[in-house]
This record gives sequence, structure tokens and C-alpha cells, in this order.
Amino acid sequence: MSYNPTWQNADPAGQVVAAEHFIRLSDAAELADAVNRRRLLTYQAEQDFSSDIAAGAHVRNRVIDSAEAPPYDAFRKSLAEKILHPPVGTLGGQPASPLAMDWLWPIADGDEDKLLVAGDADEGQVGLFEKLNGTDDWTDATLTPGQSRIRAVHINELRQAVEWIRRGRWVLPVYPEAGLFSPMPDTPWGGGFLANDGSEELRVVGFSMLRTPETPPRGLTDVTVRPSTRIELLASDDCTLQVHHCLREIDFQTNPPTWNQYAPDASAAWSQPGGLGEGDSLPIGSLTLTAGEPGHMSGPVVAAALQAMTDGAERNLLVRREDTGPQTVEITVMLVVEFDLLTPPN
Repeated sequence: MSYNPTWQNADPAGQVVAAEHFIRLSDAAELADAVNRRRLLTYQAEQDFSSDIAAGAHVRNRVIDSAEAPPYDAFRKSLAEKILHPPVGTLGGQPASPLAMDWLWPIADGDEDKLLVAGDADEGQVGLFEKLNGTDDWTDATLTPGQSRIRAVHINELRQAVEWIRRGRWVLPVYPEAGLFSPMPDTPWGGGFLANDGSEELRVVGFSMLRTPETPPRGLTDVTVRPSTRIELLASDDCTLQVHHCLREIDFQTNPPTWNQYAPDASAAWSQPGGLGEGDSLPIGSLTLTAGEPGHMSGPVVAAALQAMTDGAERNLLVRREDTGPQTVEITVMLVVEFDLLTPPN
């Protein structure tokens, strides 16, 4: 997929050219937007760089190089430390979400989809600075406020870095909070377990925190989900699991669903008891598992379901046991979402 960021003050290749372009306020403002977009994607809060890139003032050196929160991280620090290696588990939960967040090399060459790192690259990794300038750090790695000049290369390296930091792989747990139990169709049930003896069933509905409800949201927005995205499943017993994208809005904490209703307090019934009717859910796929051995499902249907969730659809999954047996099966579900950023914005 092509990626075409918009840099206003640039030559056709997107570069500030020494002795041809002055460094402008807009250059820093564009970088601030690009940095904050990636901070939000990694479930971090935006930062306000305005005091250091204010209109009528030169771009201060520390916004490029050496500031540290509070009040904010410098552009370089954010990109190389806080974004390329973001803090995981920031949303809490058990297991903590996100479980992992990695950036992948996005160029279609021999290194494509290798892990992008700021330090020395091991096997299966690509070094950001090695690609950027053949070293292990930024050009003029230390800038002294009030003394060092901001050069074209500083802006160009930051632009190139954010252009490369555009392909991600997030691992997010699915929390199986609610059970749908056919023998007690009007009673909320605990999640995490499945049963199907051929006549009665216990199904599970769970959610994943692909983004937060804040404005602007933190998490996955304005991305294209890649076909390599997958749903990983683990079961305590041999079984075949059927996974559906649950389309209903569910309040897991204060109004958990039952076999008959997805919102009991509002008397809102599934179109088909158990949640598999029209408007209740869409099938994603099925997978046969061996006890204790992880498996996964991927492909166009999985990618389409995760794309819908990142675009605003409910982030709920419904899982049932497709085969029958006497055992109650405990399950674990993870989403491994691989994506590319959309442009614009940068």
C-alpha cells in the first residue's frame, strides 16, 4: 500500500532542502500532529507542543531533541522511546491490555515486516537509525538549547521516521465477561466457559479494548487492517469453536446479557435466543483445537470483522462450541491486529 504524507514545506521527495527552504512553524506543527497520532495509537495521551512551536517564535531546540515530560517528550524522544517502544498494559485488565505493540518495517524489500527497533537490530529486526543515516542515533544527537541550530537534516530525519513508523501489530486480549446459558435463559451467567451437550449450551460473549471512549480516542482508528490479522484461541479440551462478531451493544458490568436478551434492563431481546440471529452477530469462522495447544484463524473474513471494529462497530465477540461433548471448556481469546496507517493525516 502506498503511503503519501503531506509536508507543506518540502521538495517533491518531502524533504526540506538546505539553502532552499527556511524551517517554518508549519514544519514543527505537522510533526507534532504526526507524533500525537502515533501516541494515540499506542494508547498514550496527546502532548501539547504549542509553547515551543508558537507562532512568531523560532522552533526551540528542546522540542526536537531533549525535553522530557512533564510538560512533554521531545519529538525524537517520543518517536524513538515512547512510540517505537510503547508502554504496554496501559489500559489494565487481566491480562493487561494492550498485551504487546510492535511497529514493523513497511517497505516491500528483503526486510519487510521485520520488527522495527531504535537500538541495535537482532535477527528478524530492522534498526531505525541504520536505515535512517547508517548510525545508531539521530544526526547531531545532542542539541543544546540556545546554542545549536535546527538544521534541515533534523526535520528530514523526523519526517522520514514518522513515514516509516506506520505499520503496526497490536496484541489485545478478549475479555470473556458474559455467558449465555440456555437452561437458564433469563439469568446472566459468568463468562470464559463453553458447553454443548447437543441439547443445551453455554456460550460466551466478550469484548476487546481496541480503542478508548475518549475524545479523541486512544487506540486503533484511521487504519487499514491487513490480511495477516488473526484471532488466536486456546481451549482446555479438544473442541471445535465457532467465532462470531457480536453486533449488539452490551453493558457487561451493569446489564449483562442472557440467553434471551442482550440488554435485560431494557427488555431488548436477541433476534434469535443465544445471539446468532440476524442483527445479533455475523459469523467469522470455526476452528478445531487440541487441548492446551493454541490455534488461530485469519483471512479476509477475520480482517473484515476487525476492520469493522476499528471503524466503529461493536468490539464484541461471541464464541460457541460447535461440536458436542460432556466437558465444560475453558477458553482464552486474543486479537492480533496488523494494520497500516491511512494518509492523510501524516
